Amino acid sequence: MPWNVSGQALELCNCAVLCGCWLGPAKPDQGWCGSTFVFDIQRGTADGVDLAGKKVAFSAEWPGDFWSGNGKARLYIDESATAAQRQELEAIFSGKKGGLFEPLMGGVISQWLPARVTKIAVEHGESPSATVGDVGHVSMRPLKDGAGKPTRIEGAAAQAAFQIDRMHVASSKGSRWSDPELRGWEGDSGNLIAFDWKS
Repeated sequence: MPWNVSGQALELCNCAVLCGCWLGPAKPDQGWCGSTFVFDIQRGTADGVDLAGKKVAFSAEWPGDFWSGNGKARLYIDESATAAQRQELEAIFSGKKGGLFEPLMGGVISQWLPARVTKIAVEHGESPSATVGDVGHVSMRPLKDGAGKPTRIEGAAAQAAFQIDRMHVASSKGSRWSDPELRGWEGDSGNLIAFDWKS
């Protein structure tokens, strides 16, 4: 079941900058965690199916922090994907095709809601943003120092779990998530991530 995907991701949650879960077990700002990743796949294949240009969003809620697990989650697949692409993307990001997502999702997600097919749009640049159907709006403001140098995090515990080297810290103030089957939230913690994963 070989697969590979690489591209850019927007990550955000309902905590203030910076979410403590990236650094290890932490007490969420609101006592529970709501989080979203929007994956913009620039290159990728799975069992011969081309995944380049497709987008996937993952959103979940946890009764405590990320590390404590027992989460409820849903995947959102871009409506432009074919049936074959949707099948592969759902299998990859839910952990059913092995790779990093198998132990990661298996360890923190106990309930999967049915995947939804919807329109996903992502904009990169100075103010990255994304919309996921009628449930999610993401607006990111990358943090920089006075000289314009990006604020980056390296060597954090959750980065090892997600197999990423570094991330660019951002404010996600103004973002919201409102899937009726997940707890709605707004937050301020965000990160911009480059990913390159394979099974």
